[in-house]
Amino acid sequence: MKVKINKKTYEVQELQIGAYTHIEEQGFSIVDAIQKRQHMLLAVALVCGVVGYDRAEAEHIVEQHILGGGTIVELSNTFMELVYESDFFRKMLGMPTKAEEEEAEKKAKADQKKTAKTESES
Repeated sequence: MKVKINKKTYEVQELQIGAYTHIEEQGFSIVDAIQKRQHMLLAVALVCGVVGYDRAEAEHIVEQHILGGGTIVELSNTFMELVYESDFFRKMLGMPTKAEEEEAEKKAKADQKKTAKTESES
């Protein structure tokens, strides 16, 4: 995935434990920021996790992004997209992995077909 922050494009791999620990080393909890919908912290977390900057540098980049016409919401939404694409982050947040979600969908469809077949036979 490509992410544009402050007019610079970064190629981002799936977020892993290193990004998670680096973000939390900067003094805030990703889980709390997501639960409380703290868009500014999520934007800073994006820069910390993607670029590897410390909090002060990340805050400066976010500030420059906003002064240059960008928005906090686009950065926080981008971070959330990366979180939802990362099986590690999903597990840390108590969510199913993508594979677990797909399996649950397959099971639900199979159950629907089974129920429809049973109803049509009666």
